[in-house]
Amino acid sequence: VEGVEGGGFKNPHGSSTMVLTPLVVAEVDVPVIAAGGICDGVSMAAALALGADGVQMGTRMLSAAESPVHDNWKQAVVAAAETDTVLLNRFGRPGMRALRTNLTAEMEHHDQVHMPGLDRLMDQYFGGQMDVAVPFGGQVMGRIDEVRPVADILREAWDHCQVRLRQLGQAATG
Repeated sequence: VEGVEGGGFKNPHGSSTMVLTPLVVAEVDVPVIAAGGICDGVSMAAALALGADGVQMGTRMLSAAESPVHDNWKQAVVAAAETDTVLLNRFGRPGMRALRTNLTAEMEHHDQVHMPGLDRLMDQYFGGQMDVAVPFGGQVMGRIDEVRPVADILREAWDHCQVRLRQLGQAATG
């Protein structure tokens, strides 16, 4: 289940992870993975509190040290604020959330967005040319302040998640 705050292709209705997760959990008998707006232990705990069985941290992993994307993209994520993403093609199918670049700022003013060719995506992902294609990424960019190894990201996220869930449990029993 991925809310509109996540990066990449989006549902045209624009519902958030906070809204979608409990709706889906109530309707299905399979594990639910929440995505969109999740980058650390606090957001992980929130997703679990909503009933998710697990989480996906797409933008956070995109900016991890081991990620194969170019360092320019990783540094763009680290430098970005939560307001530095744009929701493109909101009224078409599919919508897309991406980092605001010269290209996406120009595309934002059109009703329909046409994706550049896949060959240009490769230039962006691995060549670091940020304005040749749509650089997908979520609003959590504003909460990511450094490129770190995946093991460190996951260890810290899990530790902070457990602390947060204990705090919530104590607050509930008050």
